[in-house]
Amino acid sequence: MAMDRTLRDRTLLDAVAGIVHKAGAAVMEIYARDFDIEIKDDNSPVTEADHASEAVILPSLSELAPDIPAISEEAAAAGHTPTRKYGRFWLVYPLDGTKQFIKR
Repeated sequence: MAMDRTLRDRTLLDAVAGIVHKAGAAVMEIYARDFDIEIKDDNSPVTEADHASEAVILPSLSELAPDIPAISEEAAAAGHTPTRKYGRFWLVYPLDGTKQFIKR
């Protein structure tokens, strides 16, 4: 039984790694050109890359594990968070270091 869970967790981890690589590719496409920057209500910046990364990650996680909700930085900033309490969830931070990304 423990081996089944270990294998399932390893398979899930491998799938998540693939999602992260796709999100990273989307971020780097934007990094290679000029991009838009917005300021959120908390006065922090958000870029096209933040949104692009989240746009790859969220639907991919939902397809991979529809029973596990995702809480993400940009969706939460826009007021979209799960309304129920969950024991297990994905916590998505689509681009760590937005200010440094902007400075390149």
